[in-house]
Amino acid sequence: MRIKLYLSLALILTALEIVLATEPVVLVDTLEELYEAASQSGQNVRVQPGVYRLAHYLNDERLEQLRSELPEGKGRPPRWLLRFSGSDNTFDFTEVTIEIDTELYSKLPYGYMRCLFIDGHNNSLQGLTIRNTGPEDKGSNGNSLSIFGNHTLLEDVAVYVSGSSPYGYGDLLGKGGPVLTGLKKQSGIMVAGQHNTLRRCKVISRAFGHCFYIQTQGHDTRDILLEDCYAEGLMRTTNEMLAETEGIVNELGYRSVYQNRDGRYMITPGYTKSLSEDGFRTYGGVGKVTLRNCTALNTRAGFEIGGTNEAESRTVLEGCQAYGTERAYLLGSNVWVRNCRGNITHGPLLYLRENTQGADIELELIPTLPTSTVHVLATIAGQEHQVRLFTKDPQGLVPALPIMLGFGMPAHAEMSSPILSKPTHHVTLTNELLCHPIIVSDDAKDLDIQSPGVVVKNRDTLSHRGRGSW
Repeated sequence: MRIKLYLSLALILTALEIVLATEPVVLVDTLEELYEAASQSGQNVRVQPGVYRLAHYLNDERLEQLRSELPEGKGRPPRWLLRFSGSDNTFDFTEVTIEIDTELYSKLPYGYMRCLFIDGHNNSLQGLTIRNTGPEDKGSNGNSLSIFGNHTLLEDVAVYVSGSSPYGYGDLLGKGGPVLTGLKKQSGIMVAGQHNTLRRCKVISRAFGHCFYIQTQGHDTRDILLEDCYAEGLMRTTNEMLAETEGIVNELGYRSVYQNRDGRYMITPGYTKSLSEDGFRTYGGVGKVTLRNCTALNTRAGFEIGGTNEAESRTVLEGCQAYGTERAYLLGSNVWVRNCRGNITHGPLLYLRENTQGADIELELIPTLPTSTVHVLATIAGQEHQVRLFTKDPQGLVPALPIMLGFGMPAHAEMSSPILSKPTHHVTLTNELLCHPIIVSDDAKDLDIQSPGVVVKNRDTLSHRGRGSW
């Protein structure tokens, strides 16, 4: 009995300590209060449910004050509409929507627009919805939410992106250089810094820009986790674009920045383009990144991973899936892929870049019939790679597209551009797909190939089935 009494007292004292240590809840029901709370530290903030319109709050006087607070410097210093500069805060945004009118972009000086900018440390934001309103042809060349601080947690954050110019042609008119016309992009969520986590977040893009992307931006960016996140774009056929009798592509004579297979720089019929950029994108220079159970739908690349040869840690993709994309997985060096899958509705399952090394990839093909031109199942280049391609539905309908080993992706990963051979060596390819021939280029050496189908080299069909070395 005495032991039970001691245990009960201990539990009561522990509970009392927790209550006393817990910060009081700061209730916020205006944008003015939210701006104030976002600049303070050590708070537990609950924002009352509702729609908060930045355009209503940022009048001329407040914009003038905001402009005076923005940093100066060369290049593109950050520009924000709402800054979370405080640290050690939790923000409960359940049933809260922040609306960002695209007209606001032009009211700030030139820089890199980061509409909601989190540069404080050890902050948590939960349940927030961010939505663009206003003219759909106005982009900022920035993003809706940026993380620069360390130990940031985003949970159940949804971003609905619109506003870019031109929109409706994907990257056919350019994406940074060269370009055929002025470009105003708008992206979703950008992550820099260390030990930042996004769980159950989603970006629905109706603009030209990335959904999720991870960059250094001058920071030591590493130990980033995206888990159960979702990226969605919209697709459009090149035939629809070519049918336009007015507008920008008509004025440009239906030109493209990409060379097609007959040598012209023209929009080519028969293909399908994403109107956004990538679902999940990492750039070179970042440290350890893990993407777990993330899904991309109708984006340019489902997952474009810019792993570098000198990277000290691998980028990990685990349990991810890409559907209806221009290319499901576009991968670089030092990438580890397991339990991931994709289809070929609008483009290849895999591009493994040239001049890369050390990728270890297992990808499941979800059988599907393309709805427009798709030339290959995969291209593989580089060195010291291990690649396994398989399906759990061997009876599913799928065209007999080739796996091209010793070939780089087409220029800029544009499917209407030619596929060229690239130096490739010390690659192990295990192909468990029944209907996909392997084409090996003359630039591919020291290969270990296992496949149930034919392997073609120098345009001659080799009789090898099973395992072979070249």
